[in-house]
Amino acid sequence: MIKAKPKKKREVKINEVKEINIIKKPSDIKLEVTQFITVILNISRVCENHKKIWDNQIKHNDGVIKFDKLMLISQVKKTADNLFEDYFEPREDSERIDDDDFENNIFYTNLMNKEAQKYIDGLNEVPVLTVDDIVEKLPAGFTATLFVWKSLIKEFETAKVKKVIKTLKIDNFFIDRLIKLSNKYFSWIKEEIKIERLGA
Repeated sequence: MIKAKPKKKREVKINEVKEINIIKKPSDIKLEVTQFITVILNISRVCENHKKIWDNQIKHNDGVIKFDKLMLISQVKKTADNLFEDYFEPREDSERIDDDDFENNIFYTNLMNKEAQKYIDGLNEVPVLTVDDIVEKLPAGFTATLFVWKSLIKEFETAKVKKVIKTLKIDNFFIDRLIKLSNKYFSWIKEEIKIERLGA
């Protein structure tokens, strides 16, 4: 026989104070700096992915690329990494920048998710096969990483990014080098492979 559980008396709390966690919206400049950092990290990531595709082609499919052109990809990645380390990597001897609880702040999270979604095809660990790859008989992920890389470099032309560079007094050496090396690689690709969408 099943015994009924004794009823518990419900306790009604009047005027109970609940603590509400208020998430403060960071200033516009903090969000713009976060977007800039994301662009730099994404350039590094997309160059790494693009180089992996080349490495795989060279190793398994008799792919051929001049060494200096392959080095352009590595140089762009290294420049992006150096820029991040010099300006944004927390150091032991310095105080960490007030990040308004960065990890738990929905404003930062939404911004980073939006940036990631915008460039997801080139940032995926698993290469994404595009129509351009099929048409041009290129390995999966080749054009996706290329187009994303080019889009990220174009971010340096936007007013927001220019404002961050000026505000943080970022050495133009890094920006100029990223643009110059990337454009050198894009020009070479345009000569070797006629991809219409790569544009001017």
